[in-house]
Amino acid sequence: MTEENKDKKIEDSTLREFSENPFDVDSRRPEDVVRLFYIHDVPIIPVISKRGVLIGILRKESVISELSDIERVEKLKIDEFITRLAVKMNFDDLLQYGKIREFVVINIFGEVQGTWSRLQLFASCDSGKISSHDEVKKQQEDQLLEWMIYHILEHIPRALYALNENGKTVFYNSLFEEIYEEKLKSEVDLSHAEKLFTDPSINELFSSFNEDELFFYNTELDVFYEKIPLMNNGRRVGFLIFCEKNAPQSRELRIPGVDLRDKSLTEMLEELERFFIVTTLKECRSLDKSAEKLKITRQSLNSKIKKYNIDLEKT
Repeated sequence: MTEENKDKKIEDSTLREFSENPFDVDSRRPEDVVRLFYIHDVPIIPVISKRGVLIGILRKESVISELSDIERVEKLKIDEFITRLAVKMNFDDLLQYGKIREFVVINIFGEVQGTWSRLQLFASCDSGKISSHDEVKKQQEDQLLEWMIYHILEHIPRALYALNENGKTVFYNSLFEEIYEEKLKSEVDLSHAEKLFTDPSINELFSSFNEDELFFYNTELDVFYEKIPLMNNGRRVGFLIFCEKNAPQSRELRIPGVDLRDKSLTEMLEELERFFIVTTLKECRSLDKSAEKLKITRQSLNSKIKKYNIDLEKT
């Protein structure tokens, strides 16, 4: 084999690797569910949502019976197959399985999510907290979103963090992890990370005259970032956040916390003046020292504080 052919083979292999969808439901088949019954030696398998809410219960005999219709099963994706067969069962229905101490639980894509004790299963059925059709649909959308994010993360060498529409973490890559650990001196805490980009007190608009280049600045992580919506069928399903340690390079004026778009020259100067006054007050913690640094009188500083409605208690 020539060197050229070797290189081409390696390139083709790499492309195939990245073109595979690790969340593709077509890669798992209904017969995989049957194997779970035999591997774990159970007659029923609870199906749960991402939130741990019971969607329904698969019966071994029902799954095997359904698989006998090969032509129909081959047309069904695994999530359709599972949601079709997952039935609601009440406490009385489950009593016959009372001798089983532990049940393997799966999601609608046939992925094992852990185990439930019989007490957990009985309590879940008895509580009436059964997942709705909307929640199943939402889980399918989340799975698609995860694949979209995964594909992007593998190809873009930037610090990335992804949230779903509810503000919950979907993904983050190693570059984001490095920034987080370097700045906060700890491993990524998901609950904390989710608040990082939703708390307005630590996220400032990093202005630009160009509306297509809108950045934000996170004061806690000390990073600049773009927040890009992810769409599915015309509906927003999450956000992708691109982080940069340094301010984006541009010939245009960008000041953290100052929106200069569609402003007149006078308005821009006032916005900038207010920004520098607030910044100086925070730094100096004294009206006299602030006035001295700004090279204006204290009386003039007081006048501007009143003009721009600056709250001294918050500076």
